[in-house]
Amino acid sequence: MTGRRVLWVTERYPPAKGGMAVSCARQVRGLRRRGVIVDVLTMERGAAPLLIEPRDNGADLRVGRDLVDAMGPNLAWTTVAERHAKEPYVCTVGFGASWAGFIAATFGAWLNAGCAVLIRGNDLDRDWFLPRRGGWVREALSRARAVGAVSPEKANRVACLYPGKPVRWTPNGIDAARWRLLPADETRRDEIRALLQAGSRRVVGLFGDLKAKKRVTLWLEAVRDAGLLDQLALLIVGQVDSLSARILDDPALAPPNVRIPFSPPAELAALYAACDFVALPSSFDGMPNVLLETMACGVPPIASNAGAMGQIVTDGETGFLFPAENREAAALATQRALALSRDEARAMGHRAHQAVATRFTLDREIEALLELLTLASA
Repeated sequence: MTGRRVLWVTERYPPAKGGMAVSCARQVRGLRRRGVIVDVLTMERGAAPLLIEPRDNGADLRVGRDLVDAMGPNLAWTTVAERHAKEPYVCTVGFGASWAGFIAATFGAWLNAGCAVLIRGNDLDRDWFLPRRGGWVREALSRARAVGAVSPEKANRVACLYPGKPVRWTPNGIDAARWRLLPADETRRDEIRALLQAGSRRVVGLFGDLKAKKRVTLWLEAVRDAGLLDQLALLIVGQVDSLSARILDDPALAPPNVRIPFSPPAELAALYAACDFVALPSSFDGMPNVLLETMACGVPPIASNAGAMGQIVTDGETGFLFPAENREAAALATQRALALSRDEARAMGHRAHQAVATRFTLDREIEALLELLTLASA
């Protein structure tokens, strides 16, 4: 694929926040470093009608999505067609199978180029069942020459729906070395642990956009019902839904907690390191960056088996797993974590770090994408 041009379509791209934008930027950056020319098309609400920003090995194309009627998509198409006429795209890529996948599949057909669609999570778990977005997902998957999925479970679901279509697991990757603590991180870590009285309680972290599917309420209920509230303190980093916030405000329902708004990546290592464990009790999910980052920081996770988490965490070795939506199992997994001595927890954290540092590298992530793009452009 070196030297070949790809059109990459996404809904979430920096400066947008959140895991989707982070993953998207990481994959585009990795492909460009491998010599693939990647033009990233983002249609953003409130954006200028058209902005083209040249990059090394590609460009970022930003088009206003809320223009009158169909002007936004057609302006995007005109721009893409002009660039294709000068130097053809070998394939289009939809980062997500909903709106982005629909646009990528449409433009790929019009350009007579291949199309790859990347399933990220909500596109199959949620959007498939919604009237408008479900239509986008089905159109994208039916037209794609190849599909990448962020978890083996989602890859299997797509393969069942579209027999004979090439479907591959395209896992997220991480640079584990980037999560080593600097002296300033160690100071910040120690401040937070002191604030949460980590000497007498175990600190459990909850990170990210903690919306309903993340099932914070289920895990809090499990902790309360198991009589574990007095053994824990919580560090919550990110957005919390209103129901979770009400529970966290009630000392009869939740442990002592500190809440920090969305934090930039440069500040996250210290926050992860302030935790003894990080909980990810999702009902459904893809392959959360939070899980890889947690393990890279040497912090054992307490996670459901949703999405790819069951493939990443080895129960009892690199963290603790429980079946999604099983409150009793979530309580038991948390009890098992709390039963570890601090030395045992540190040893588990070291194994977690080694697991992601060797199995889920950035090189592996990009190799899987290159294989998929080769299939799509054949």
